[in-house]
This record gives sequence, structure tokens and C-alpha cells, in this order.
Amino acid sequence: MRAAIDNVDRDQCFRWALNNRKPVMNWCTDRVALLGDAVHPTLPYMAQGAAMAIEDAAVLSRALALDMPMAEALQAFQNHRAPRAARVVRESTEMGDLYHIADAQQMKQAFKDRNIAASRNNWLYPYDPMNVDLMSQAG
Repeated sequence: MRAAIDNVDRDQCFRWALNNRKPVMNWCTDRVALLGDAVHPTLPYMAQGAAMAIEDAAVLSRALALDMPMAEALQAFQNHRAPRAARVVRESTEMGDLYHIADAQQMKQAFKDRNIAASRNNWLYPYDPMNVDLMSQAG
């Protein structure tokens, strides 16, 4: 182990390497669906990455149980999950910006102005993947 650490290219090691990308809305083909970090990697600032993957799995299992061809079921899954996951990815990225404000007073004010608790209580936490309407277009 020590030899591996001693031989690492120190210019390629990053203490806080977090990579980000914009949300994608196309998750499926007629026979394959991506879920979790494979399709919506999420920065850790809302602590929702694992929750999104679990929601994906729950909704996918329900979509596959619908009385319709697989391609349509996968499309229903994608149509429902992609907007919600995209919102989580975007808001988590925005939260990262807030957490990295250098001035403590500015950070406090930014959090106060954002009213995060009220926002999340309205849309994030009440979501129930086992009971959402899969035929609606938004998640």
C-alpha cells in the first residue's frame, strides 16, 4: 500500500475532486434504461444522490409492471423521473455555490434569502415514488 501511495502522480490527485454535468433528459432506449448516477450524477450538497437512485428503482419497478409494451413503460419512467432528477441536480449545484461563499455573513444571508426548508418541504420531501402518477409527465 505504501508503495502505491509513494508512486502516485501527485499532480493528478485532488483533495476535493467533485465533477458535475448538466442534467440529461434522455435516459432510455426501447429496451434499456439508465438510473442513479449513471444518468444523473449529483453533487453532495443536498445529500440526495442515493435517494434519487432509490426513487428511480421504485418508479422503474412500477413502470415495468404497467400493462403496456416495455418501450412505453420505460418512456413513462423517463418522462416521470427525468424532470425531478434534473431539478435535484440543478439545486444541488446551486447549493454548492452557497456553501462556498467565503464571507460568513453573506453566506447566512444567502441561506436566509433562499428559504431552503420551505422549498424542500414543498417539493422534495413529500414525493412518494410508490404512489406518484406514472402517466403524468413531471416527477
